[in-house]
Amino acid sequence: MPRLSQIKARIAELQKEAERIINNNRQATIKDIKAKLIEYNISMGELQKYKRKVKPTSAIPTPVKYRKSEHEYWAGRGPKPKWIKEIEKSGEDLEKYRVLEQKTQ
Repeated sequence: MPRLSQIKARIAELQKEAERIINNNRQATIKDIKAKLIEYNISMGELQKYKRKVKPTSAIPTPVKYRKSEHEYWAGRGPKPKWIKEIEKSGEDLEKYRVLEQKTQ
């Protein structure tokens, strides 16, 4: 069985090979795309319609409102995690798990 270091070295080799293939085919691909744009009379404006829209991500993470352990916490949004449902089902007070103050980094 190969060692982890051997696998990582092979991954690095494969990534370099993939970059080489992309770089070697890049100019030919651009030339082909330009030819098709001309052939089908497609403008850059038309292409902009199909540009993938990326939603901005929130720079501020949602603070944790409830915490049972280091790996069991909930911000109070979205579906309730299993551990919250179990607490509610048992009749235990959820406020016992409320995080009172947030630590700032």
